[in-house]
Amino acid sequence: MNILVPTDGSWAAYSAERYAVELCRRCGGKVIAVHVYDPEISLETWKVKLMRELFKRVQTDADALEIVDRVKKLGEDAGVEVESVIIKGKAKPSDEIVKFVNQRGDIDLIVIAPTGKSHLFKLFLGSTTEGLVRELGKLLRVPVLIVPRRD
Repeated sequence: MNILVPTDGSWAAYSAERYAVELCRRCGGKVIAVHVYDPEISLETWKVKLMRELFKRVQTDADALEIVDRVKKLGEDAGVEVESVIIKGKAKPSDEIVKFVNQRGDIDLIVIAPTGKSHLFKLFLGSTTEGLVRELGKLLRVPVLIVPRRD
């Protein structure tokens, strides 16, 4: 079983990462940790401008590697293989993930948190989760499991 877990490094995503690793530990298979970001456009969006003002930083390649390495560490601790994928995408993360899943063709399940780092901007579902759910049955032929944050 190949389980894809999109991650943005948030605490909500951490719950989905742990769930995906545990599921693979129990059922066998591999976790594919995917992080999507666009370093060029992100500087132009109002959300990132606000985040940059609040946190005084933008995402770099090193940040992206740190995010997927966190999932790799969870996998190592559980004895589960984790493949890391960083996508520098020009489209919305949900669109990049749909494209990746459809091109790859061997993803059995997507495990994702209901919200991510941009949870301030969405009340119920994060934009990436909402985008994946919206694509179910149209472009995405893989089930999506939404895992709530566990403290």
